[in-house]
Amino acid sequence: MVRLVLRSTEALARIRKHLPRLCAALPQVRVVSVNLLPAHKAAVEGEEEIVLTEQETLAMRINGITLHLRPQGFFQTNPAVAAELYARAGAWVEEAAPSSLWDLYCGVGGFALQCAAPGRDVVGIETSEAAVAAGERSRREAGLSSVRFLADDATAFARRAPEPPELLVVNPPRRGIGAELAQWLEGSGVLTVLYSSCNVTSLARDLAAMPSLVPVRGQVLDMFPQTTHAEVLLQLVRR
Repeated sequence: MVRLVLRSTEALARIRKHLPRLCAALPQVRVVSVNLLPAHKAAVEGEEEIVLTEQETLAMRINGITLHLRPQGFFQTNPAVAAELYARAGAWVEEAAPSSLWDLYCGVGGFALQCAAPGRDVVGIETSEAAVAAGERSRREAGLSSVRFLADDATAFARRAPEPPELLVVNPPRRGIGAELAQWLEGSGVLTVLYSSCNVTSLARDLAAMPSLVPVRGQVLDMFPQTTHAEVLLQLVRR
């Protein structure tokens, strides 16, 4: 997948003209898009995405499930380690055997799809509509009728819900889940939480705000080799 982040559409016609040459020179390229970021600000992408190729997604086979990766849809940067992360989470979920599960900050649905099971109601929540569309496509292809994806803010969704799930998976950005969602979780009655974090500082801050949810086991995964960063998966159980 090649994404060109531009200030305007001024170069769009030239890019379209030379796209066949690019694809011929790089036959491994499947998806090419232009992202528009007109404002000069500290952001990696804008809201508008223009896909220039017939193929709109990359199919990534992870632990028997095909995930469809789209521009503006989050996916772990290291597929081999992501497979281990999802497998470990799936095993812990099976042990807990919840009848209902939420996957907050779900990206393209890695955790939600891996943790699906007959009779288990699974909901994936993500602000990116592109990621939600990718998750829905993967769900349909896998025939997982008990899984659904919604475009929404994680905290707002949790606070509006009439009742919490038995098990919650959170995989937030580096800033963590934040004080408001941590406060909701502390008083929610959710029995088990799987917290996947790429930032131990925000993880520690969030854990301190949820003293009723106690870590019982964890796994460090080398998601970012040759860096000081790692992914941490924790299982929290209500005391």
